[in-house]
Amino acid sequence: MGKLKVVVDRTLCEGIGVCVPEAPKYIVLDKKHKAVILKPGKDKDEIFKEVLEKKRQEEILDLTVDEEEDIFRAAEACPVKAIFIYDPETGEQLYP
Repeated sequence: MGKLKVVVDRTLCEGIGVCVPEAPKYIVLDKKHKAVILKPGKDKDEIFKEVLEKKRQEEILDLTVDEEEDIFRAAEACPVKAIFIYDPETGEQLYP
């Protein structure tokens, strides 16, 4: 398993939702139609409350190789480039 830091810029997100089918285990839309990163073991409704008024949501996720590919596909699918991916150890931006 690898780690990725995934960031959603909620001010850029337009709620189009094309990211969700690419990584449904980790990305959903909230009631404002903004992308939200889910973290396994954390209650979805609690996450929604935490990010409701935030401009950015950041999570470090432990992912399998397949899940990493899903996250990259989700970020690539976003037409407004609101999903950013970083190496959590080096801070290097991996996408976009």
